[in-house]
Amino acid sequence: MTLSEYKFIEKIVEDISNKINHVFLNVAKYPVGLQSRIEQVKLLLLEAWNSTLKNLKHLQKKLLSKIVKFDGQIEDVSEGIPIIKERLSRKKILLILDDVDKLEQLEALAGGLDCLSWITSTHAVEGLNEIEALILLRRMAFKHDKVPSSYEEILNRVVTYASGLPLAIVTIGANLFGRKVEDWKRTLDEYENIPDKDIQRILQVSYDALKEKDQSVFLDIACYFKGYKWTKVKKILHAHYGHCIEHHVGVLAEKSLIGHWEYDTYVTLHDLIEDMGKETVRQESPNKPGERSRLWFRDDILNVLRDNTGTGNIEMIYLKSDSTARKTEWDRMACKKMTNLKTLIIEDYTFSGDPGYLPSSLRYWKWSSTI
Repeated sequence: MTLSEYKFIEKIVEDISNKINHVFLNVAKYPVGLQSRIEQVKLLLLEAWNSTLKNLKHLQKKLLSKIVKFDGQIEDVSEGIPIIKERLSRKKILLILDDVDKLEQLEALAGGLDCLSWITSTHAVEGLNEIEALILLRRMAFKHDKVPSSYEEILNRVVTYASGLPLAIVTIGANLFGRKVEDWKRTLDEYENIPDKDIQRILQVSYDALKEKDQSVFLDIACYFKGYKWTKVKKILHAHYGHCIEHHVGVLAEKSLIGHWEYDTYVTLHDLIEDMGKETVRQESPNKPGERSRLWFRDDILNVLRDNTGTGNIEMIYLKSDSTARKTEWDRMACKKMTNLKTLIIEDYTFSGDPGYLPSSLRYWKWSSTI
């Protein structure tokens, strides 16, 4: 795309903004990496409209003439949705939503997307690369790009932890502004065990908007199956949820809680999304693992099995082998109180005796012992 084409598109955006009396929102204090994402969106706009420099002027006039304003016309959601459907159905449109800042507003609109066939393509915005993340972190934590050499190692650790998510970099950088290297290390150690509450709260918005079964599938995936092949994961989850598991997984991918999935690929999700799911389960009972719905951490599982502190809340246990696995003492009746346990997977652990009881609720069971 030539420079003149870019400038013309910018002029279109400016004219549309003026036409709808747009009030600009507050943007990031340090918009690192923003410009390259804007350029990507411009390219997508040109591709979507099959535009060339020759017909851009026609596109501009068409956009300005087709703007539909609803200001002051709608009393509530039940009145607004039919109006939107009636005015916009069977039209090719560029839809601009102004002052939409609540999840409920988007959910109300999304209810009509399947009827209107609005979405013809999607675009996933990439996270910050390592260089961009470091620039943003330095500016948030030091207010400039000059950083003492003693901080370089911990800066790189923060960037790795944030995995390209600007929200995490901004939050952590602001929290650590003006603090010593030792404070940074201690704080990051804490984040890796218990996520920052502000990051958790924002990421959990998407989780809270899910239906109950979609939430359950997400927690299963986040707690156990990152990096596993979908063929194995689907087999396990199918035992829980039946044939509808593909629907639930599709919802999670659509909401960007997990990566795009295909049957023979691997489960992917952002590290902090994984942490959010695990923290959601931990908060069910912060101090008593046996009262949580899912157990995946080795020490929690071994303690619950040894001390017989499990409850009817537990739905899944997955104990994976590691280099320190050894013969483990346990209460053979430890599963008796787990009346809702649906999946029990023990990989390469040797216990003192066979299980004395397994609940009838089990749908998937795999138990392998070391020799």
